Amino acid sequence: MRKYLSMISLIMIISFIVFGFIIPQVLQPLPDSWDILILISMLILSFFTAIFSIKGRLKTITVLLSSLGILSLIAITIRGFIIMTG
Repeated sequence: MRKYLSMISLIMIISFIVFGFIIPQVLQPLPDSWDILILISMLILSFFTAIFSIKGRLKTITVLLSSLGILSLIAITIRGFIIMTG
């Protein structure tokens, strides 16, 4: 099962990009809090599946992509906190 975790992580990060940026209309029927929760959970779960997959080139790619997503999520959260406390 661990050899498929890299592929699962790559699929999750691609679906995060597609649902979040390319066709966000897919998430329009959901309430506002649900679409954000779904996107954040996809990003975090893709990061953890990439971490626990076996070594290889695909693991490196998926860890890099999901790490960039996690870092941008942290940066957005910190920026929002700074703006709120302003």
